[in-house]
Amino acid sequence: MTIDTVKVMTSKSRKSGEGKRNTRELILEVAEREIAVNGVEGFRLKDVAEQVGIQLPSLYAHFAGRKELLEALTNEFLGTLYALYKELSALPPREALLASADRTIDLYLSKRGYARLLLYDFPAPNKNSLMVNSEDKIIEILNLIEETIQRGVAQNTVRDISAELFLSFRLGLTLFPLFMRLDRNGGDMVTDQEIIHSIKRESNFLLAHFISVR
Repeated sequence: MTIDTVKVMTSKSRKSGEGKRNTRELILEVAEREIAVNGVEGFRLKDVAEQVGIQLPSLYAHFAGRKELLEALTNEFLGTLYALYKELSALPPREALLASADRTIDLYLSKRGYARLLLYDFPAPNKNSLMVNSEDKIIEILNLIEETIQRGVAQNTVRDISAELFLSFRLGLTLFPLFMRLDRNGGDMVTDQEIIHSIKRESNFLLAHFISVR
């Protein structure tokens, strides 16, 4: 086998790997958009394959089934959430924790499929949760929050609360109101900017009270 032959084979292999990776990313992107429109209940692999421009069997080359695709999308969401907290960790502790509310709401609004996916998964028992295979991502997020809280405790700007409690409380302030408030545009998830601003004001007020030193 000549060196030129090896170079050609290596180049083809690299292109094949890039194509497979890009197709996987495109599938996840389309899946998020489909869930944003139709919800998890109305989410179908056939629709995703058609939007991506591949046959359904080709989709199974990347994901074993519907559940595996939803789990991968959940993992992608958690990766995005980690990046959000990582960026905020550069701010003073109290400011970082408060800013997480607005930033998370903005994330849900820009990626509504994530919000619907999270709401769908919330009541699921742990063993059936779509997050069951993303424990490492969850731990990374909690560690970032814990580090921020402890810096705030040391500066006496934040009370000593667990990262799990903070994350749960913040979830209740940012996710659920987007579905529980009546939308003037008639949707099941808020789109009206005035209502969104109101949710942000309320979540910031309640979160500030929750983390304040008492």
